[in-house]
Parts: sequence; structure tokens; C-alpha cells
Amino acid sequence: MKNIIIISLLTFTALSFALTGDEILKKVDENITPSSIEYTGKMVISRSGKEQVKEMKVFGSGAEKAFVEFLSPPRDKGTKYLRIGDDLWMYLPGANRTVKISGHMLRQSMMGSDFSYEDQTSRNKMYEIYDTVVKEETEELYVIELTAKPDAETTYYRRLMRVNKDDFSMTEQKLYANSGKLLKVMTVLENTEINGKKYPSRIRMEDQIKKDSYTEIIMEDIKLDIEIDESIFSFSNLEKR
Repeated sequence: MKNIIIISLLTFTALSFALTGDEILKKVDENITPSSIEYTGKMVISRSGKEQVKEMKVFGSGAEKAFVEFLSPPRDKGTKYLRIGDDLWMYLPGANRTVKISGHMLRQSMMGSDFSYEDQTSRNKMYEIYDTVVKEETEELYVIELTAKPDAETTYYRRLMRVNKDDFSMTEQKLYANSGKLLKVMTVLENTEINGKKYPSRIRMEDQIKKDSYTEIIMEDIKLDIEIDESIFSFSNLEKR
């Protein structure tokens, strides 16, 4: 009888200290949504074993502002993107004109990659968009399921996320449409510890609709939670030649 009581107490204690899905997701968000970010990156696009490499400079401030400028190859040099809130503009240096991208267009491929405009420029906190439950827990990781809140506007209605228990770094996300179809798989290949945060610095996105297709974004010289000149997020900077 005494053994049963002890086991019951231990079970109750373990359950009492278990984290909820929302608590886990908030800790993941703490790692991946800094107040601001700046980095130099490479976008490696692989199609049937053939690779293209595009270099870019990225700035982000909060959830509302993002700026991306492509530095190479020559045909893409000077192509820029400015996101403010739900609106995104692309500057085409060859035509010297700016195009607005909004609505369903945000789900389209960015620069021929497996990342959409939304994937690359959105920095919203996921716990504000999704309801979350723990689907599985092992000694090393959590598997949590994210389902879009009724009033949320998001490309991916459902996400299945694997999270390391020791540091709440994300290792994988499976991204689903409202229909239940698996659209993409995102894998974190490397994390970089910055200011006590495990920030994903090498990410692979695999489009499940395309065959033999993936894109990696490799980030270098990452700076988090820094002061960024507001003039970067302006039309004059976007259209500066």
C-alpha cells in the first residue's frame, strides 16, 4: 500500500510540473523571435541535384518590419524586399520599379526557392497565432501540434513541431494546409547560441509537392536584439539604386 501511495505521489508530481503546449511554444518563440535581427545569408536552392547560390543581407525589427537585399548572383543583385505589417514590396533594379506583393501572393516562391515570401519575411510569435497541445514527450524532446486560432490568418493551418527539451530549440516542423495536406518540411540543421538564445542559423525547407527540391538558408554574422536604423525600412532605401 505504501508503495502505491509513493508511486501515486511521484506520478502526481511529474504531471504537476509537466509543461503545457503553450508554455513550450512560448519558450521556442523566445529563441527564434528576437526584438530585432541582422545577418548576412546564403540561399542555396537545389533542384534535381543542381544548386544555385544567392547571397543576401537581411534586417528585421519586431514582427512588423523586414528588409532583404540580394547581393549576388549578378542577375539578382539589387533586388530588394520591404515588409511592413501585412504588406510586402519588391524592387526590381533592372526595370527600376517597385511591385507590391500581398494576399495569396505572399505564399508564392521567393526568388525561385522553397521558401515563400511569408516564410522568409514573417517574424510573428507563433503562440499568438496557434493553439498548442503536446502530442508526445520523450526524455529528449517534445512533439507539439499547433492549430491556427479561429481568427488567425496564416499559410499553414497546422504544424507539427519537434523541440529539444534541454534548450527549447526547434529541430523540425511539418507544415500542413487546412485540407490536411502536408505542404513542406522545415528542418533546423544548425543552431547558433547568441545572447543565451539558440537561434536557427541553418534551415532546410523541402517542398512536399515538388520532387527533388529543397532550399537551405545559411546565416552568418547574426546579430540579435540590436538597434537598427529605421531608415532601412523605408521606400527611399528600397528604391535606392
